[in-house]
Amino acid sequence: MNTLPYTITNITHDKDLGLVGLQTPIGTLWAFVLATPHTRYTLTMGVSGLAYFKPTQVLLAHKDSHLYTQNCFQSRIQHITKDTILSLVNLECGISAIVATQDTKALAMGDLCAWYINPSDILLESLQSSDEAQSTHIIDSMPQTPHN
Repeated sequence: MNTLPYTITNITHDKDLGLVGLQTPIGTLWAFVLATPHTRYTLTMGVSGLAYFKPTQVLLAHKDSHLYTQNCFQSRIQHITKDTILSLVNLECGISAIVATQDTKALAMGDLCAWYINPSDILLESLQSSDEAQSTHIIDSMPQTPHN
């Protein structure tokens, strides 16, 4: 499991969907979240936590690819563990990716590559207790509506 520490730097809501900007050691990562009573209190500006995503959710490409979008970063390949069908590629930034072994033919240790994670594939864990989060400033542009 890939894990990155984060601090929330941006929150945008549209009804029950939120896009959260996370400052991480490798740059700004963006994650989609569903707005619930719990997330309204735990996902607030300045809150720190851990972001998780699986190596199978990381897209990896040679550095010369034209993948320019949010959540696209560059890092050097630290190690490649090849198997018959799938290979594990470890990057210097601490992220790992599981890719088809055939796709690793153009990659070598030390190569600069681009990697991407879909915002909907990221899980967030707040490092604050719910009591601490309730005392922080809450940014909530969505009105509370009763559920029928």
